[in-house]
Amino acid sequence: MIDEQDKRALKGSLSNYLQAIAGKSQGGKYNCPICGSGTGKHHTSAFSIAPDGQSWKCFSCNAGGDVFELAALVNKLDSKGDFNKVANIVADAVGYNLQNTTSDARKGTVTATKTKTGITYPTEPKSTPQGKSESDTQNKADFSQLVKEAAGNVSQTDYFIKRGLSAATIEKHKLGYITPELAKKYGLQANSVLIPYSTGKEGVYNYYITRSTEGKEYRKPKAETAGPEPLYNLPALYEPTDAPLFVTEGQIDALSIMEYEHADAVAVGGVGINKLLQAIEGIEGFQRPLIIATDADERGKETCRKLLHELKGRAIKAAAYEHIDGYKDINDELNADRDALERNIYRHILQFDKNSLPARYKMQEFLHRIKEGRNAKTYSTGLKALDKALNGGLREGLYCIGAMSGFGKTTLVLQIADTIAAAGDDVLYISLEMSADELTAKSISRRTYQQCIEYGASRESLLAVARTTLDVLRCDIATQAQSKTFMEAATAYTEHEAKCLYIVEGMQGVNASKVRQLVKQHQQRHGRPPVVFIDYMQLLTIADTTQNTDKQKMDAAIKALKDISRDFKIPVVAISSMNRASYDGGLNMASFKESGNIEYTADVLLALEAAIPDDCKGDTKTAKEKRLEFFKKNNARQRHGEPVKVDIKILKCRTAAPFTTATVDSCNMFNCFMDCRDEVKQVPKLKL
Repeated sequence: MIDEQDKRALKGSLSNYLQAIAGKSQGGKYNCPICGSGTGKHHTSAFSIAPDGQSWKCFSCNAGGDVFELAALVNKLDSKGDFNKVANIVADAVGYNLQNTTSDARKGTVTATKTKTGITYPTEPKSTPQGKSESDTQNKADFSQLVKEAAGNVSQTDYFIKRGLSAATIEKHKLGYITPELAKKYGLQANSVLIPYSTGKEGVYNYYITRSTEGKEYRKPKAETAGPEPLYNLPALYEPTDAPLFVTEGQIDALSIMEYEHADAVAVGGVGINKLLQAIEGIEGFQRPLIIATDADERGKETCRKLLHELKGRAIKAAAYEHIDGYKDINDELNADRDALERNIYRHILQFDKNSLPARYKMQEFLHRIKEGRNAKTYSTGLKALDKALNGGLREGLYCIGAMSGFGKTTLVLQIADTIAAAGDDVLYISLEMSADELTAKSISRRTYQQCIEYGASRESLLAVARTTLDVLRCDIATQAQSKTFMEAATAYTEHEAKCLYIVEGMQGVNASKVRQLVKQHQQRHGRPPVVFIDYMQLLTIADTTQNTDKQKMDAAIKALKDISRDFKIPVVAISSMNRASYDGGLNMASFKESGNIEYTADVLLALEAAIPDDCKGDTKTAKEKRLEFFKKNNARQRHGEPVKVDIKILKCRTAAPFTTATVDSCNMFNCFMDCRDEVKQVPKLKL
């Protein structure tokens, strides 16, 4: 007998049952499956469902009742006398599994076996859910002989060929044809095709459907013999892989997807979703992402939306399939343009898994990217010498910049960020050490200096008018000339750099995962990812609460930043501290703290150091003395606001020649790097 729990559950499945058996009229109501109301000339249905979803009424044929009454009328049964059979018909249609019931099939009742997966097997699948015995997943139905004979007749029909399926697919999936002789032998419909359901064991089939070669009518084996219909190609759910799996309504659509290598699919056999959800719930550790490829009509779209919602609640990765414009289902797309469908299928697979396909399947995406110029985007640093050394500027990749303490790392990186933002590209500047006010003051200080240079100010006038970072922060603007220059600088900064510059103050709590989240959020809000600057990299590890060593944390952060640059196709520029042991000698790749992973993972390594004359280089006593004297003079010049020459050494670069040097001028006092000038021109004082 059907227990009360199952009765209550099935009684609430009226809408799902109607989805499985009835279409909708133009007004959105279901057509009456008894009298056909809604299928007439005006497509106006008199069929109505009560607000509680438990009962129905057709005002055309005056029939009504619950889901059991409906199923009984549709199948010409007695809702009370044939209740067990009616309940099994409803359960089969909506994909619900009844609790264990046993009865005599001769009395018109059936046997249904409850399983955790919601399916039954005549033999074990490739991988059964843990904790289930062999008997839990078995069903005595075995249609292997029928499948074998029908497959032997498949050459007598061109049905599958007309549907676009290849001979290899027809053979692989043992698609068959029911001749009049075979129909008589097995009590089936003649001149129909057969699609068998494999158990996962070669040559063993526990279910099938047949379909007329001239119409759309499907027929299934009796529930008394085969039980409820399982998912088509169910063993694919059990495959121990994280490769994406397509979900279709019809079996032909699933076969159309499986026409292509590395593409797999299951079919739910309609628009019900319970069957799939129950199957997934019975698989421990299910990990395959699902691509929901239901039909492009309204019912299919609604099923897709429901399924995506349910899968999200179960923390299962899933996405909706985007049909090629103008086509209702996958098989239509196959027949219209096989190549276009192939590209579309692999495009969807690559959204989830970039590593499961050979390179040949990635070529379409590659050609699309280079056509759009996504791989060619280059961002000027604003320094001609540095752009030349980097073969044009910054591109997608991880850039690490290091220098001795107080040597202008933040100054250079902020200036490059400002240059990119002023050009109209979004910049995300993540400052883990300095406040946004300090950074803004540095940028405005630089602009006051650049304006004085542009106006041709003498060094004396420049020192009197240009403002340092501290001057800006303290609003130390006393004279008319200072005020005019400051206001012009602040206005220009507001109209150019500040429009596309996003400063994130992260004194604490910012790690590599947070950086990815910020980039993703920016892309969602603004439609494009920003160029990322991180000041500085070692502080990312402080927010890492794992028990790993500092080196392990840094290795993880470097790898995460590299992944961000690759996934979003952007440059990620990170400042790195240097080993103290390198302070007295020339900088190299080993100078970077925790240099192992930086050396191998970063795309570009840059190091800033003073441009010293040749006679100051080397380890001799004389060279060291000259070098010390040179540094003293350089420091004195910087204190007086004079530019000094700085070498930006390219220690590693995947897109340009390494071991080259860009020599630039640096005015530390006013936060400015410039292309070198052989002579600093002395011009008349500013007239402000």
